[in-house]
Amino acid sequence: MGWKGVKPTSFSFDVEKQADEYVKKITMDTVQSLVVSSPVDTGAYRASHIVSIGSGDYGVRGPETNAVQDAAIQAVKFKLGNMVYIQNNQPYAERLENGWSDQAQQGIYNTTFTYISQKYGG
Repeated sequence: MGWKGVKPTSFSFDVEKQADEYVKKITMDTVQSLVVSSPVDTGAYRASHIVSIGSGDYGVRGPETNAVQDAAIQAVKFKLGNMVYIQNNQPYAERLENGWSDQAQQGIYNTTFTYISQKYGG
């Protein structure tokens, strides 16, 4: 078996690139699931799923924010070794996660975590 003109060091760069893309894909799938699973009243909670790279973002977003679009902007910044944070800082987010809404009695992050873990084998 030969490398046929490909340097062995190129392999590590290919693996790193594929890993970066995989994490970005998981991040986007996670945010999409969170948005779809979110109960809606004013839309503020659904819009406030925040992705940040390297450190948490403790801001709150208004209902006009597109959480998926904002997540995509952040996801492209990801490099292997960075930490991805996905959070919702609305003051009532914890109550929603604990079944406060009839629209999401099992929570939002909990059900999304289960879905993503099953999809990606975590």
